Amino acid sequence: MKVFKFYPGNRAKFHFGDSAGKLKEIFSSDQLFSALFNCAVSLYGADQAEEFISKSFNSLSISSLLHGMSFFNHSNGQSKELYFLPRPLAPIEEKGRHKDLINLKKTKKIKYLSVEAFKRLQQYWQNEDGYYAFNLLNYEVLGDNFACTKEEIESLGLDRTSSDEIKLFAADAKPRVVVSRLNDQSDNFYYQEEIEVTYRQIGDVMIRPFMYFICRGEIDRRFMAVVRLMADEGLGGKRSQGMGVFDEVKTEEWPEMFISGEVYFMSLSSIYPKPEEVDKLVYYELTERSGYIYSQYGRSLRKKRVRLLKEGSIFSGQVLGDLIDIRPEGFEKHKVYLNGKAFLIPVGEVRA
Repeated sequence: MKVFKFYPGNRAKFHFGDSAGKLKEIFSSDQLFSALFNCAVSLYGADQAEEFISKSFNSLSISSLLHGMSFFNHSNGQSKELYFLPRPLAPIEEKGRHKDLINLKKTKKIKYLSVEAFKRLQQYWQNEDGYYAFNLLNYEVLGDNFACTKEEIESLGLDRTSSDEIKLFAADAKPRVVVSRLNDQSDNFYYQEEIEVTYRQIGDVMIRPFMYFICRGEIDRRFMAVVRLMADEGLGGKRSQGMGVFDEVKTEEWPEMFISGEVYFMSLSSIYPKPEEVDKLVYYELTERSGYIYSQYGRSLRKKRVRLLKEGSIFSGQVLGDLIDIRPEGFEKHKVYLNGKAFLIPVGEVRA
């Protein structure tokens, strides 16, 4: 597997939105696919981009754009990176344990687990009942939302009492007005939401967030070129205002993350399942996709509205998902792809 890492600058801003115009914390795999395809069109032209998609993505699956943290200790020169996965949508609780309201709220705030924390969590998977018999507060929690193991924190030289101070992503809303093109008069008043990335210094340790996605399959030079162009172009909305820009892109090779004989799997991507795969759904949440076609040909039309399964969904077997055409009726200029292919990792007793 190949990992692509994107490092934003300090105070960089992003606008990752959903169909309702609300901010998202994760840039989902279907949105990432669209960004890659549009960059392929810019780089190779529409015909070659179509060929690029049909050849590359038949044997390739990509995860959503996930979060990571880079740590550098100025006193001893040590550095480390933690990669975070979405929290499984399966229940995570110790049965029979008294539920303290404060701890329950803290547990609900945890949205991401480090790779090592996720591996350890699999030891507590109850195969027959389909849940994790574990208390997430046994982990170290960084900034309310990110959980990792105690050993990972100790190896960083990070003061554990300061872990609550790690706030790397801040949502902000700025007032805006619509200015008429006809008479330059201001019209509707609204708030524009954005996410700001901030570096954090705690003691001798500098913490820098980054984003990454995982590719499984054969990757050629054309795909590498498209990824680097995408990093230069930026990701998400409001790029004309300077949002979505990255300072640096790195690649890394990973062995297959988990090997398991179990039948349950978790998604690291958004998924549009095939009809015969729906019966394998165990735990899931739905998210909606809509909006307008981004096209060089003619006027923009509204795409078909579809619903996808969110990252962290649990399945009782392997699913493939589907790459679908969501162009509206009457639009014949080109296909409009939505990537609903699955990127899965096993759930249950695993070994790295």
